[in-house]
Amino acid sequence: MLRDRIIKQYGPHCRIRQIRRTPRFRSTLFVVDFGEGARMTRLLGAIAEDGRLTEQSAMDLLHPERLVFLYERLMLTAFALAEKQEAALLLGLGGGAMLRHLSAYLPECALTVVERDPAVIDLARRFFYVTQPITAADAQEVVADARGRYDVILADLYDGRGITRVEPGFWQDCARALAPGGCLAVNWAAFVDDAMAREEAQAIDAAIGRSLFIGPRALSENVVQLASLKSSVTPEELGPRWRRFALRHRLPREDRETLARCMLTAEFPGP
Repeated sequence: MLRDRIIKQYGPHCRIRQIRRTPRFRSTLFVVDFGEGARMTRLLGAIAEDGRLTEQSAMDLLHPERLVFLYERLMLTAFALAEKQEAALLLGLGGGAMLRHLSAYLPECALTVVERDPAVIDLARRFFYVTQPITAADAQEVVADARGRYDVILADLYDGRGITRVEPGFWQDCARALAPGGCLAVNWAAFVDDAMAREEAQAIDAAIGRSLFIGPRALSENVVQLASLKSSVTPEELGPRWRRFALRHRLPREDRETLARCMLTAEFPGP
């Protein structure tokens, strides 16, 4: 039944590499290769007990260092808001897309990647070219012990049912883990309960300060919250900052042009 569900989603010519049940992820993980024209994509997905399929991470097999999903490029803008880009904390590994991208285009940035599910780590190593050290731990424990250590924190904390609920004090710990002038980026997936997302977004504002929200104009995809310790950062500044950052690090065109098809607001976008 699971194979049929995957084939229905990605077509009869897709190649299923792995299907693995993992209780910690609260779903069944799968790895599948499929084609879109001349482009071949490898995807890490999850199927929940209710049959809902979610896409956790993707990799262009011709260019593994490129980002496939728009929200990943939006999360990158946190680096343009941060005063420095010397150390970054990635909360959530998935298929290692952000790890590969940053390793290719910001090799001078020291990366710490945290993933609590050993099955996710194993799949990332076997199928997604992840060779770097991964911290197998809970995100809350890591940020609690990391005062002032990171210039950028990217939080992408999901399992097969949706966003992973954080404990009270988590966002305050993230704020303390940021170095002066640092920036936090949080991915809010399109399927996340709106009331819960708004509640957590307000908690981030309370812990760090003013936030910016960036997402596609149609609001059919993910929204990214950017919370900077520099409260003076305005929506008008993000575009110029991003262009300078993208050109300086020679990011690919799809990264440089990300903001052109997105909207930027100071409030969590409404329906």
